[in-house]
Amino acid sequence: MVVKSATKKKLMDLGIAENFAHMLADDRKWDDVKVMTQNDVAKFCETDSDTAGTIHATIVAATQKGRDASSEATGPVTSVRLRKTTRRARTKTVVAIEAYDIDRKMKSIEDELADDPVFKSLMAAAEASGSSRFTNRIFNDLTVACHSRGKKKLTKAQAKKVIDESIVALDRASIDPYEAAGIITAQSIGEPGTQMTMRTFHYAGVATVNVTQGLPRIIEIVDARKVPQTPTMTIRMTAEQEQNEGAAKKLAAAIEVTTTVNIASLETDVAQRRLVLKLNKGNLKQKGMTPLEVKDKLERATRLFIQTDKPKNPSTLTLIPGVHSEDDLADLAENPPSYTMLLQLEEKIRDMRLKGIPGIERANVQLDDKTGEYYLSTIGSNLTRVSELENIDRSRTYTNNIIEIYEYLGIEAARQAIVDELQLTLDGARLEVDVRHLLMVADVMTSEGEVRAIGRHGVSGTKHSILARAAFEVTVNHLLKAGIIGEKDYLTGVAENIIVGQPISLGTGSVALYYIPEE
Repeated sequence: MVVKSATKKKLMDLGIAENFAHMLADDRKWDDVKVMTQNDVAKFCETDSDTAGTIHATIVAATQKGRDASSEATGPVTSVRLRKTTRRARTKTVVAIEAYDIDRKMKSIEDELADDPVFKSLMAAAEASGSSRFTNRIFNDLTVACHSRGKKKLTKAQAKKVIDESIVALDRASIDPYEAAGIITAQSIGEPGTQMTMRTFHYAGVATVNVTQGLPRIIEIVDARKVPQTPTMTIRMTAEQEQNEGAAKKLAAAIEVTTTVNIASLETDVAQRRLVLKLNKGNLKQKGMTPLEVKDKLERATRLFIQTDKPKNPSTLTLIPGVHSEDDLADLAENPPSYTMLLQLEEKIRDMRLKGIPGIERANVQLDDKTGEYYLSTIGSNLTRVSELENIDRSRTYTNNIIEIYEYLGIEAARQAIVDELQLTLDGARLEVDVRHLLMVADVMTSEGEVRAIGRHGVSGTKHSILARAAFEVTVNHLLKAGIIGEKDYLTGVAENIIVGQPISLGTGSVALYYIPEE
């Protein structure tokens, strides 16, 4: 039962009893309730006709009142037919948004910090250096940074040092006009990638598990794979539970997927057409389950009658295809199940999930030696379901599945995850790549509001240049399609100009020289 709380509240506000409002709001919106007849109300509320008539009259009166009120409303009204009634659209109030004035914003920053000693010192040092590259925004950021380090005042020498280092940082952060940032990014990542060892490394604390690293991992990231080859999670607990090893082990047992074969051995009795599950008590204790809990879950999943050797603490469970109750055992001799039904039942329950979160194959408790904090490292990922658990620090829980991050936290979180995963992979291979190149890759992959792959099905396939698309993959298809629809290539990029053999729009090629003869 999914009760619409808004509908229930509206009914209760009209004076309808809570039990009747609860029944009427079962998976129904207010628009569904107000078109009910008296018989419908009596049926859904399971009450007599007089009570149903009173409830129906109350709902009708409220609906009529709403119609009367709407007749006095001003402004545009949109009527939508919905189940033999009309629905009035809400009148929207349009508020004019003040245009963003960059000059006024910068002036306000200057006014706010006009009396700040740090701000004044930095302004004076910038004027003394003769540099005109500093804006109010930069001064504001530098002032805030100085205050965060406990500096309320700056000497001339200190201010000069800050300005000099800022000039160096600005030079490093700047690029020349017409710089081919995309090609340089590709080179800076691609060249170290050719030197990168295609290897995997042993995942700490998890036996017999190798996590994809090196070039294969980078390919996974830029291809925007929905599921990585080895998805992992790091699950942090709240401050109250992070020092509790028992709580960590309990959480690991709760989220790790437990199947039938993890806690029992299956024996197929072909002669008697039955399956026998011999429970492993040690594995059950480790997984935090009881024999009766296993029996209950199997009964609900298979809808079969399960025989036990003991009523309270069984060690053996017996399943027979087609036996849904104890009464069906009497007819078993006359109508025995087929061999096919037995095999289907075995296939169904062998890998049946009895406990845990889907996707979490393994959960291992780890101890941070520096902080003394217990956390979980998992093989498998399910960020949505894990985030719903109690005692989980959601701000520090992380997965290497970028698509999961995008679906649960949004595009900005996915963008940062791309940068972090690329940086982690390169650091693992002991390769140095400027973080700005990684930022550019992440920006390009997420600029459209979704995570796109660097490939013909993503970024490269949506380039404006026909020749640039054809140079990447599937040359004939791109050229044929462009020829059919009459598409034009204006040769504005690097790749297309190289293909046709003319100067690219970089360096000297970015300047157009014209000879105008004198008249």
